Amino acid sequence: MKHLPIKQNTTGFTLIEVLIAAVILFSALAITAELYSASSLSANKASEKARFYQINPIAISAIKADIRSLTENRRLTELSNEFTIYGIHYQWQAQRTAFKPRATDFDDFEPPPNRFGLFKVNVLAQLNSSNANGNNKLSEFQFQVAAW
Repeated sequence: MKHLPIKQNTTGFTLIEVLIAAVILFSALAITAELYSASSLSANKASEKARFYQINPIAISAIKADIRSLTENRRLTELSNEFTIYGIHYQWQAQRTAFKPRATDFDDFEPPPNRFGLFKVNVLAQLNSSNANGNNKLSEFQFQVAAW
């Protein structure tokens, strides 16, 4: 009696091959999800910064107008105010650093009074964030303005 060789069918994957493929697949998915999460966080930060930088020129114009209206009282050396524009709350303080008269004219009998003030303005801008942990984003900046 002859023994016939037994033919084995090798038309499937072994359990080890399936497990290795699953580990590779889930690792790739985890890395992709982390990259997406990081890029989403980065995009949100960039969006909030862009919002500050787009609104700040409007706020600076409003602060300059406030300072010019408040300096009608020439004795004031420190000014402050606060307001909200497009969901950003601005608090500012200005301190007069110089107070000068106009240029003297040849027909002036006495020196002209001080009229022009230079103010250093410190601004704190606060964006109320709508994210889950409720963090408020802060931005600080300074500028100078002349008022008369």
